[in-house]
Amino acid sequence: MQISLLSDILFAVDCGDFAALVLLGLSAAFDTVDHDILLQRLESSFGIADVARDWFRSYLSGQRQFVRCGGIRASAVPLICGVPQGSVLGPVLFILYVADLAALVESHGLTPHQYADDTQIFGSCSPSHVDDLSWTLSGCVNDVADWMQTNRLQLLLVSCPRVTNPELMPYSVKL
Repeated sequence: MQISLLSDILFAVDCGDFAALVLLGLSAAFDTVDHDILLQRLESSFGIADVARDWFRSYLSGQRQFVRCGGIRASAVPLICGVPQGSVLGPVLFILYVADLAALVESHGLTPHQYADDTQIFGSCSPSHVDDLSWTLSGCVNDVADWMQTNRLQLLLVSCPRVTNPELMPYSVKL
């Protein structure tokens, strides 16, 4: 657990408030980073353009993968998604790819805590406003799920047994 997250929780509890935390994870996060979206975000959000953007495009392009089953190897295909794992730059590019997520969470009056491909959404309130916090968290998780889908990331909510998604219903956080 991050120090800043622990601090937020302890501060809320010390004030007599109710603290809630939603833990979000991603499936194959580093493998699903869309190169075109990443390059666009590098330019629009961080001002990385022209020669610098072209360097990133060159870094990401030309990667290929294949499947081998037993002694049979399929043809290699070019990758249009994913950042190189095991590199120093891969995690940095992923963090830049999901940087807009923090502002989305904050727009709901909640606090994001992010580390690599894990995101925690924290909120607190007085005990008399738990229903309001539950509603706010539900709205935030729905917006995050939409954002993830738009950005080709697969959201996992397995670490949140109280977050449900009945068919045709939005995600709902029960506190």
